[in-house]
Amino acid sequence: MHSLPRLIITLTTFVMGLQAVCAHAEWFTVEEPIMGTAVSAQFWHDDNARGTALKQQVIDIMQDVDQRMSPYIDTSEVSQLNTYAYKKPVTVSDDLFAILQKAAWISSISAGTFDITFASIGYRYDYRKGERPSQDDIQHSLAAINYQHIVLDEQHKTVRFLHPEVRIDLGGIAKGYAVDSAIEMLQESGVNHAVVAAGGDTRILGDKRGKPWMFGIRHPRKPDDHAVIMPLTQVAISTSGDYERYFMDGDERVHHIIHPTKGTSATGMRSASVLTQKSIDADALSTTVFVLGVEKGLNLINGLPDTEAILIDEAGKLHYSDGLLRQRSTQPTSHKQLPQP
Repeated sequence: MHSLPRLIITLTTFVMGLQAVCAHAEWFTVEEPIMGTAVSAQFWHDDNARGTALKQQVIDIMQDVDQRMSPYIDTSEVSQLNTYAYKKPVTVSDDLFAILQKAAWISSISAGTFDITFASIGYRYDYRKGERPSQDDIQHSLAAINYQHIVLDEQHKTVRFLHPEVRIDLGGIAKGYAVDSAIEMLQESGVNHAVVAAGGDTRILGDKRGKPWMFGIRHPRKPDDHAVIMPLTQVAISTSGDYERYFMDGDERVHHIIHPTKGTSATGMRSASVLTQKSIDADALSTTVFVLGVEKGLNLINGLPDTEAILIDEAGKLHYSDGLLRQRSTQPTSHKQLPQP
C-alpha cells in the first residue's frame, strides 16, 4: 500500500556519469510572487525559444488560478460564491467544480477535519495586524463551518450554500491544483525534468537529469535550517506549518491553520508534510493531518495508497508514516538522511 512506485527516496550515495547534451539545452528557471506566496519553476528544455515561452506559461497558469480562486479578489469565482451562493445556485467553471469535489472528498475521509468553510471565521483573522475575532464572534460563526453546507450539482455544475454566513477559502487546496496544472502543461510540452513550487506545495517531474532532486523540509523554528533533507523524484510534497502566517499573542502562536470545530488555530503540531502523486492531494492532506495531530493524522495517511507523511509535533519530535519507517529500517545506518523520530 505504501510502496510509492514512482517515489524514490534513496538513502545511498552514488556518482552518475556525465551526459552529452545538445549545445542549446539548458535549465530554465522562473520565480514570481503570486497567490500571496513565492511561485517558482525549474525545468530542462533543449530549445531556448520554447523554454522561454514555457516559463511564461507557468506564470500564466498560476496567475489564472489566483484570479479565479482567490477570496480576496472581488471578481473571482470564489468571491462570487461567497456573495451569492446562499441566495441561488451559482454556475462555476469545470476546474473549480473539480476542486470543490476534491475538497468534499478530503472532508469526508477526514470526518470534516479538512473544511474549506473554515473561512466563515477565518476571514476575521488579520495576521499582519495581529488581530483575531472575539470568542463571541467565534462561537457565532461555528454554525456556518460545515462542509456539508456546500451543495454541488454535478449535472449543472452549480454550487449552493445552505447557511447564510458560509464562506469558503481554497488556500489549503488551490495552490496544489495550480502546481499540478503547471506540471501537466510542462509534461504535455515534452518536458521530462522539472520542479514547480507554490509556497509549501511542490511537485517534481522525473529526476534532475540522472540524479534526484534534493528537497528540504523547513525547520519550523529555524527559518534558515532544515528539519529533514531527502532526495526525491516523481512525487508531490506539501508542507503545512504554524510558521507560515502567524502572530504571537503573549506566549500563544496564532496561526492560519484553523481547527474547524473550534474556530481557533490548531494545536499540537509544528508542521505536517505529505508525499503523494498529485499536489492537490498533498496540499489538502497536509492541512488535514496538521489539524488531526500525530496519532490520528498518521492513521489517516497509513490507510491511503501511495501516500506518506513526515510530522513535527509541538515538542519538535519527528514522526513518520509506516512506509517511510519501513524504508528507513532497510537502509544502512551510516547512510540514513531521515533523522530518528
